[in-house]
Amino acid sequence: MYIPEHFALTTEQAIELLSPVRAGDLVTHGPGGLAATFIPMMYVPGDGFGRLLGHVSKVNPQWKDPGEALFIVNGPDDYIDAAWLSRPEAVSVPTWNYVTVHAHGELIAHPEPEWMLQTVRELSLAQGDDTVTTMPEEAVEILLRSIVGVELRITKLVGKAKMSQNKSPEVISQVIEGLAEAGNAEAADWMREHSLPRAEAKAALVEGIRREAQSGR
Repeated sequence: MYIPEHFALTTEQAIELLSPVRAGDLVTHGPGGLAATFIPMMYVPGDGFGRLLGHVSKVNPQWKDPGEALFIVNGPDDYIDAAWLSRPEAVSVPTWNYVTVHAHGELIAHPEPEWMLQTVRELSLAQGDDTVTTMPEEAVEILLRSIVGVELRITKLVGKAKMSQNKSPEVISQVIEGLAEAGNAEAADWMREHSLPRAEAKAALVEGIRREAQSGR
């Protein structure tokens, strides 16, 4: 993934987007070429960047593709109207804002019933659902026979937020207002929390340098 420096997420921000459970695209490469499955995976901290745990259907051949894999999770995104990005002195063009995280790692299949049971329980409990814990044992056994556990041991974690951070505070405020009016509160809130403070700090720094330069004349 191409990531300009000003759009890069920190490791902590990337992990936050993965935690505790997020659904995304698990991408692998096997004899048949590239394959992708949209599944929920649970983030578990640990050595290095941690691990992602989940499961796929046993009839899905993707679990037979061990080795290098990629899990892609997307955060808030939306179309950004040109009017939101424009100022009287500078007319802009529309774009698309988005947040995304790519977790690279080694994929390991787990057909062991004990491993799958624990993971399925924890995935459900992380969502406040104890159904798996309270289900009859026979029903759980049937469920486990139909799935295979998967573990992604993360070796590289990169995140990108193209959320107008490189624009002026005035433009960012316009984009936030536009997103809010369009009903995308998630994207508006993200920009209000992250993009706007960053742009305001940059603008203050530039203004301070300008004033210092003027006072030295």
